[in-house]
Amino acid sequence: MEFIKIKDELDYSYKKYKLTREIEDIFIESKYIKLEPSIFEDYDTFTLINKRIKKEKMVKIIDGNSKVLILRPDITTNIIKNLIPRWEKDLTVKLFYNSSIFINKLDNNIKEFKQMGIEYLGEDSLEADMEIIGLVFKIFKNYRKNFILEIGTSKYINALLKELNLEENLKIKLKNLIYKKNKNEIIECISALDIKKEIKDLFSNILDFQGNMEEVINKAENNYMNKEMKLSIEKLKDFKKMALDYGYLKCIHLDLSMITELDYYNGLVFKGYYKNSYREVISGGRYDSLTKTFGVKIPAVGFSIDLDELIKILYRDGE
Repeated sequence: MEFIKIKDELDYSYKKYKLTREIEDIFIESKYIKLEPSIFEDYDTFTLINKRIKKEKMVKIIDGNSKVLILRPDITTNIIKNLIPRWEKDLTVKLFYNSSIFINKLDNNIKEFKQMGIEYLGEDSLEADMEIIGLVFKIFKNYRKNFILEIGTSKYINALLKELNLEENLKIKLKNLIYKKNKNEIIECISALDIKKEIKDLFSNILDFQGNMEEVINKAENNYMNKEMKLSIEKLKDFKKMALDYGYLKCIHLDLSMITELDYYNGLVFKGYYKNSYREVISGGRYDSLTKTFGVKIPAVGFSIDLDELIKILYRDGE
């Protein structure tokens, strides 16, 4: 944000500091330990893992050995890269961070975005997922009551994509169209493929598979599903039951077409919004497959908070 008066900038800075302290206290109370991640990423490793992030959005630098690095556009990859090679059997780790990511915007200006977040490593259970969701709800409720949590499962959409047996470039294109909610181009892309009609129909209408959890699950069960898709729906049923028990269900919006820009999620995914704000404040999910890239596959789930967006909403509303 830009300010004309020094007093306004200092007031904003104080509110931002107070906000970060409050959220850190929530993490500490839940037994999460603060970690300071590195600012640098290896360009080749990051682009291999995150194929759908446009390379022009990355802030590239050259080190003293002429190796291409980037200023991290994602903190989770950075943390996993540094921890997994030293991972010990049966270890469980709960971490949080308060740091920045860097994006090269279309106007050729480098933008720094403040992020806070948590990583819960080594625990593969619905209870771990619900602990993460519980912290999301606690943070939202701490500041405003009027919010919504969109959830999905990357296993459903990935299992559906596997049916197509596409070349990597076409698979990325189709995922990007789903990510952008571009129904017309999804239909155009699918129409050119020689696939079963029931699969073609499902892809053509995939953006409609969202809303009330029970209704969307019922809709999915009445359409095409392979074995992996069925398993993902069964896990959502378990999640729905626990969300109901915890009192979260009324604030949850299920979206089976949900795809994130970061391509390493392999289970529960979610985005949290305050109503009347178009940009997500919180995003995250389960990313066990990311850890395997660095040597050992372990359970991993977490989320990040767009601190700039959160403070902008609260500051705008005078809170």
